[in-house]
Amino acid sequence: MKKRIFLLEPGPDLEEYKKYAGPFVKLHEQTIDRIKGTDTEIVHKACLPGFWKAPHTVVDYFMNALAVPSICKGAIEAEKEGADACIIICTDDPGLRFARQLVDIPVIGEYESTLHLACMMGNKFGVVSWPTRPFMARAEMLIRMYGLEAKAAPNPIEPLLEPSPTAEKELALTGYTDPKGFAQKYMVPAAQKLIKRGAEVIVMDSTGISLIAENAGLSKIEDIGISVKPKVAPVPVLNVVSVAIKTAEMMIDLKRALGWPAVSRVGLYQKVDELVKKEDLELIREYFEKDWQSLPIPQIPQKK
Repeated sequence: MKKRIFLLEPGPDLEEYKKYAGPFVKLHEQTIDRIKGTDTEIVHKACLPGFWKAPHTVVDYFMNALAVPSICKGAIEAEKEGADACIIICTDDPGLRFARQLVDIPVIGEYESTLHLACMMGNKFGVVSWPTRPFMARAEMLIRMYGLEAKAAPNPIEPLLEPSPTAEKELALTGYTDPKGFAQKYMVPAAQKLIKRGAEVIVMDSTGISLIAENAGLSKIEDIGISVKPKVAPVPVLNVVSVAIKTAEMMIDLKRALGWPAVSRVGLYQKVDELVKKEDLELIREYFEKDWQSLPIPQIPQKK
């Protein structure tokens, strides 16, 4: 029996998005094809209005808030369209807890699922982050919110490049077109800094950074440049895209085999239907299901 996993993407539909971010989409599709099970069907679900503003400016905290209703709408629609699970394609996990209250299928956050796997694979983890201070701050804040601060290495967030006005452009215009070269130049040194601070597992934070690492073949770092026994000690490098897909597949299998609910309905994820009058809930659903106006897609600056 096939597994249908919907990717809730805060942006335009896939074909339109290819015109805007073709190299990113290509890496995403290659990663999905390599990691998904043979019985898994992946469905891209545009969640408008989305928050993609430009190739070098992906998200900010306010834009994440704007994405929450569209993520909730996407989860409701995906369940109606036969999804067995959903994945929110953004490591800020926008709308994750809200969507879980609205549907009876697993809703997976890329960052949450990968951090928990990292905790299983080592005593301390470190995070290679998108190179802006706000993104770094959110990455650290989510570690605390998920209750994993004790498992994080000291100063656990390391930017992929030194934050600057040109850092995001370099990532978007070079990383997606030359993953191997970019990974060796920027990712390995950033990861080694975290390892020297005590990280035993590295998490690539952001969908884009994860895609670059995966397509560069960067799944572990063996020569970490510090005194260890044995001399070569592989450190896992986790990309959020692969972990989220495998987590979704596992949740579907467990639900089918054992009858487990997607989440506990006692406490945080109590079903909205049980908290809100039916007629009020229908108004909420009607609001979520209205058409949304997409943000305008800017032109991609060409690398000189």
